[in-house]
Amino acid sequence: MAQDFDIAVLGATPAGYAAAYSLAKKGRQVILLDAPDQPSESSLSDWAPREFFDIPSLPKGLEKACAAKAFKQMVYHNSDLSKQVEYSTRATIGYFLNVKDLLTSFRRLAVAAGVKIRSCRTRPTVRLLEDHVDLLSTPLTRARLLLIACNTPAEAVVELTLQGQHLPQPPMVVVALDVPMGAAAKPLAGALHVIESRDRSDMGMFLVAGGQLHIRMISASVASGTRVAELSALVAKLQRAGIVPANLPLSKATGAVWYPPAGMALELETHVAKRCMLIGTAGGFAESITGQTLFPSIKSAVIAADIAQVALDHAHTQDELMKYKTLWRKNLADYLRPPNTSLQMLLPLLFVNQQIVAKFTKALLFGDSI
Repeated sequence: MAQDFDIAVLGATPAGYAAAYSLAKKGRQVILLDAPDQPSESSLSDWAPREFFDIPSLPKGLEKACAAKAFKQMVYHNSDLSKQVEYSTRATIGYFLNVKDLLTSFRRLAVAAGVKIRSCRTRPTVRLLEDHVDLLSTPLTRARLLLIACNTPAEAVVELTLQGQHLPQPPMVVVALDVPMGAAAKPLAGALHVIESRDRSDMGMFLVAGGQLHIRMISASVASGTRVAELSALVAKLQRAGIVPANLPLSKATGAVWYPPAGMALELETHVAKRCMLIGTAGGFAESITGQTLFPSIKSAVIAADIAQVALDHAHTQDELMKYKTLWRKNLADYLRPPNTSLQMLLPLLFVNQQIVAKFTKALLFGDSI
């Protein structure tokens, strides 16, 4: 027997929880299906720009609940770690947090708001019908509207059989480690570190969140190569330079590889199918330079939730859903769009011209034009 809901959200991702929570708080009957998905966003420590916790409809107290820490400094290192330049401000420029802690907090708050959460061993088959959506699982789930919040746009297009969509596979890949350090990580806390690479399509980063040292390599190159080896080389280089301790407990580290659909929201012809919207990484909401997904994916989810709330009571539901394109572009296009100048190409200039450090930082974190 089918279970009926106003809204079904497919994907227990930050975007999925944000949409489900927002709609439940508006009085809607919401189910969130926690189904297997492809790695398209970080499961480790991460960063988000300063606007993150100001996104409307996010739960009050979320920042405290997930133990997020504000940062006010960027530190840039050249490729051989012989030079560095800093950007500091009195105002918060971003937050460090652990994604697992964020999801745990989101889940607790969503359940308290009335969201029903169901874990699925396999991904449900989606069937879009004229007056409802069926999610073929056990039990059968039926909803008036569906929000898909996980996987990548290419997979979503195939799943929904959207015609006329041509989406290249995103070349960006991120490999990362979370290394437990406890109090020993304190000297490195409070700044987001960016590391130049000799390969201009790559960039290194490290940060400290909750006693974890997080180190990542971001590559936008389609060239073949062992990304894990590149990450290992970066860790060794940081140790030799004395920037991170030589005795890192790497045997206790947690690793992850993911493929953020960087800027792919701008390539999709539509994010709307019959009674369905693509949000989060399923809609390609990932920043173009670092692949940062938390802010754009959750922002897209909140926009979609507001549209769904109106569409449920509207005589012309599909017409209301089509407004999604206009609203997300108004709010997110500038953030997602690649900068007018390649930041990887500009990164070496920071060490000879400190006048551009502030502009570079604002382009990297906030998507500002440089």
